[in-house]
Amino acid sequence: MVAAWPSTTHVYPVVPLVWALQSAGHEVRVATYPSMADAITKAGLNAVVLGECEELPTKPIIDEQHLAGVTEALKLSPHESVLWAFFRHRVLPVLSKFHADRPAAAGHRPMADDLIDFARTWRPDLILWDASFFAAPLAARACGAAHARLMIGVDYWAWSREIFRERLGDRHPQWGSDPLADLLQPLFERYGVESDDEMFIGQWTVDPTPPRMQLPLDVRYVPVRAVPYNGAVAVPPWVHEPPTRPRVCLTAGLSGRERMVASGVSLPELIRSLAELDIELVATLNKDQLDDDLPLPDNVRLVDYMPLDLLLPSCAAVLHHGGPGTFAAAIAARVPQLITGVLSSWDNGASAPAAQYVVERQAGLAVDQESFSADVLKSGVSRLLEDVSFREGTMALYEDLLAAPSPAAIVPALERLTALHHG
Repeated sequence: MVAAWPSTTHVYPVVPLVWALQSAGHEVRVATYPSMADAITKAGLNAVVLGECEELPTKPIIDEQHLAGVTEALKLSPHESVLWAFFRHRVLPVLSKFHADRPAAAGHRPMADDLIDFARTWRPDLILWDASFFAAPLAARACGAAHARLMIGVDYWAWSREIFRERLGDRHPQWGSDPLADLLQPLFERYGVESDDEMFIGQWTVDPTPPRMQLPLDVRYVPVRAVPYNGAVAVPPWVHEPPTRPRVCLTAGLSGRERMVASGVSLPELIRSLAELDIELVATLNKDQLDDDLPLPDNVRLVDYMPLDLLLPSCAAVLHHGGPGTFAAAIAARVPQLITGVLSSWDNGASAPAAQYVVERQAGLAVDQESFSADVLKSGVSRLLEDVSFREGTMALYEDLLAAPSPAAIVPALERLTALHHG
């Protein structure tokens, strides 16, 4: 069983591994919230719907004053501050909405109840779970299954636990030893389970993160190649037609398209600026994000949705938000990248691990919020197109990608680990 976080950003990266397991003869179910059932079945997988609704509070249940004290006590370095900022302002608020202990809405069963009941009935040998899906190790304990995390990016979860233990605990008892454990303790108590390391980081972890991006953590990782899957469509003919001028993709990804911001720069302004280059600009936006009365330049193609693993092989550059799906698709397509977290709230722009990795390998550029402008992005895209060294840098990223075993190649390792930990 695969326990998938209710977001296409998290579901799509694990689809190739599920295909590999099914192709090896294993029976697989993907358990998630109702909103993801359609995306899962369209990928040719079998979905198990958990809960009857996704009614979540508008505000996360989290004590910001407490976290501010934790931040001060940790005494973080600049690099650590980037990681902690993502964990504090992205991970913890989302987890508090989904996992904090609260009564179910009238007439609705909690997701964790459905997950545990299904696990006890179907009795999987192995549960693979998204690093944010902390009801899954509860289900594994309930049915005796082996269980492991499925990462889609940098392991902020294990990193946070290590740094909390090193710098809090006895030294700062007023802040506790682990805000993540404090947040999830009511969930574990409800089901009568003692929390331990396996409840937070699994018995092992399947990780597609390139080694150069990984954090130095004491975690058992099974590396796997990130094989892009971004959905399936009827491919329009223009995608396969050789472009008459360099094709550049502008995207904020599936998770960012509905909350795209531009630090004072409107989308029409950004598109007009990029269109001044001698390029074909393909913007994967929906029409509601632009003024209906605004005429688009002739060299701009507006696409409501196009799987990037299909589009990017025809592109000379991609301008994006730093999300893991877009990042992986760009590496596989060997396309120079311009990453700016300003295009969405997903990550921390130029300081994010993905952006640093791309820049260090000379496969692209990164723009932070302070220097963000339409002119800066236009200049960055122009550099990517004119400097052939960026294209050479993409080959270094691609070689890093190929160094990891494919999803099919790790199936025997998962079988061995399951036999070791099952029951």
